[in-house]
Amino acid sequence: MITLYLLLAIPLALYGVYLVSKRKFRYWEQKKVPHLPPKPILGNFSEYILQQKFYGRVEQEICNKFPEEPYVGSYLGTEPTLIIQDPEYIKTVMTKDYYFFSGREVSAYCEKEPLTQNLFFTYGDKWKVLRQNLTPLFSSAKMKNMFHLIEKCARIFENMVDQEVQKGKDIEVRGLTAKFTMDAIGNCAFGVETQTMVKTDNNPFTRVGDVIFDTARMRALKGVLRSIWPAMFYSFGGKAVPADVDSFFFNLMTSIFKGRNYNPTSRNDFVDLLLKFHNNKTVTGDSMSNLKGSSGKKVSLEVDDEFLIAQCFLFFAAGYETSATTLSYTLYELAKNPEAQKLAIQDVDNYLRRNDNVLKYECVTELPYVEACVDEALRLYPVLGVITREVIEDYTFPTGLKLEKGVRVHLPVYHMQHNPNYFPEPEQYRPERFLGEEKKNIKPYTYFPFGEGPRLCIGMRFAKMQITAGIITLLKKYRVELAPGMSETIQFEPRSVITAPIGGIRLKFIEREGWQQRVFKVPSEA
Repeated sequence: MITLYLLLAIPLALYGVYLVSKRKFRYWEQKKVPHLPPKPILGNFSEYILQQKFYGRVEQEICNKFPEEPYVGSYLGTEPTLIIQDPEYIKTVMTKDYYFFSGREVSAYCEKEPLTQNLFFTYGDKWKVLRQNLTPLFSSAKMKNMFHLIEKCARIFENMVDQEVQKGKDIEVRGLTAKFTMDAIGNCAFGVETQTMVKTDNNPFTRVGDVIFDTARMRALKGVLRSIWPAMFYSFGGKAVPADVDSFFFNLMTSIFKGRNYNPTSRNDFVDLLLKFHNNKTVTGDSMSNLKGSSGKKVSLEVDDEFLIAQCFLFFAAGYETSATTLSYTLYELAKNPEAQKLAIQDVDNYLRRNDNVLKYECVTELPYVEACVDEALRLYPVLGVITREVIEDYTFPTGLKLEKGVRVHLPVYHMQHNPNYFPEPEQYRPERFLGEEKKNIKPYTYFPFGEGPRLCIGMRFAKMQITAGIITLLKKYRVELAPGMSETIQFEPRSVITAPIGGIRLKFIEREGWQQRVFKVPSEA
């Protein structure tokens, strides 16, 4: 009976979508906005929807058809979507008139699932209150206080890398670095020893991380359906987050909360901050309406276990994956560019010499060339190829273009950061772009791998801290080369929500001479 229902319901739903699309496909023509003719149901994103091409590249190709236009109309499936490619208009959306674009795509549907009710997906007053109250956790002072945990993880990371190198095989670095960043986020945020670098086989944290970022065809299709047609997706019982991920985080975090008797400890970590919210029963902050000129309006949110666990899920997933991906792309480009790698190694060696082989928090600001290497990797491989926004109140641009509430707005990160008008020879890896005068000359809002404005990535400092510590740990002992057969051009996985390489990144680690002079000292021994 259920099978018969589905056989009848799916064609009817598709026919309904087709009828709706015929009406919606007149939107940009009526607005006199330049656009490409859309395909039935799939709009201008057929290659992305059919899992044939990386999201960022699809949007780049659309933009390249209209190089002189400040914005381009498009249809994500049936949904009108404005792609903005002029830096001033990007600034308008991300910062200047942020209030009107403060929602993420389909943000109203974040309440449909427990784990999507977090800072990344939510919008409006709930986002504002969360952001205000979570920001203090990521201050420079808090990062410095927890760096001793990163330093401890770095020493375990070194041992794990040594063991992998001794096997004499090529190393897939994204999987390797993910074990490091996962353990770091577990220690720093939750006070949990994940043992991902010790118990490397069948580790439950590694397993759940793989499920979260699974690129299986059906999982990817669910993600596409939710992002384009959320009402239909949820009416058919769809879920963006698999049930086993739900149960893993519920069991993990409730056991941590109970282990602390729902009271903050002296760790001052992420869980402690959330438990303070729990004990107060509510969390209070400013209303979004204050951005429009209303003064002093406050909003309070009720705090329960579901609320707390949703935030923990976000910081686990984003905290390990983005850093691991960026770290592996940086190593990949250094392997391809020996001169850049030589300068990065000099930067690492000089830092260790100045600091008596002790890894300290200040490393995030004391290795300018390494930082430039990471920034350039983020330019070539932004974690998100497209940043999405949604109009939350009717808005009119200075050009007279009016967008109604609910219209989608895309900020094409990958396209902007590969645009030769802003980054000459954009496919070349040149860390020097992010040093001295060249860095000062980068046009604002052409480089934004962490976002910009009020929704700038809250964990950016933490990410840079992990990545820098990881690079120092590796380059002080090894140099890297491409493994035999590893291509010098990355093909991106079209089914991934992030900028992920097909087949991973395989490198050879070659031991450097004199590495014994650069063995880490425990801070207390220095």
